[in-house]
Amino acid sequence: MRKRISTALIACIFAFGIAAQLQAAQNNPVELSAEVIEYNSKTGLMTATGNVKLVQDNAVMTGLTAEYNTKTKEAYVTGGVKVVKEDATLTSAEVRSYENNHIIATGDAVLVKGQSKLTGPKIDYYSDRQYAVVPEAALLSMQDGFMSADQIEAYIDENKAIGTGNVHIVSEARQMDATANKAVYYGAQEAQGKAVLTGNARAVQEGNILTGESLTIYMDDKAMDAQGRTKLVIKQQ
Repeated sequence: MRKRISTALIACIFAFGIAAQLQAAQNNPVELSAEVIEYNSKTGLMTATGNVKLVQDNAVMTGLTAEYNTKTKEAYVTGGVKVVKEDATLTSAEVRSYENNHIIATGDAVLVKGQSKLTGPKIDYYSDRQYAVVPEAALLSMQDGFMSADQIEAYIDENKAIGTGNVHIVSEARQMDATANKAVYYGAQEAQGKAVLTGNARAVQEGNILTGESLTIYMDDKAMDAQGRTKLVIKQQ
């Protein structure tokens, strides 16, 4: 059975039919509004077009078109998509959502939380674990600089990020520029902020150059430790 729903009828239908089915299927109320909604009660698929707004728990997703399946709990939204959940905002060309916890954003994806911004062609975001990964062309912008890499994993609640492949960290505030094969960056909440670089590590800070297999940079102290075969070039004053 397939139904075509106009905006004027949405409130009534949610009150007496669809809303009840969504809540029963997901144990959490789900609200879908749009200019036009089509609903297939047999498959559980809802198709919405025009000023789409999908709300579940404390997450709000908006876009131009959407599909939501009451049985699989999957959502697919396209067209200038914006997802807001608590203090995190995710924007992209399209978004797929699974169980309202796993979100895959594709097309100029940008995740903003606090003073940090994670960008890339694609972002996998797990809101229940506060974990995000950009599998290619990743960029993490922070209050005091940025880190780019082939891949970046962000552990948001831990204020930690792991960059893998062609890592580049820049902090103009600390006059620091560093590169490595891999880097683990800890924000100011952990050890006053530091970055651990491994694999062809090289750091330039205030004109001084330090290279080694592994480097640890302490941001606030402007200090660096090196392990393995190292080389230090000190800028002449």
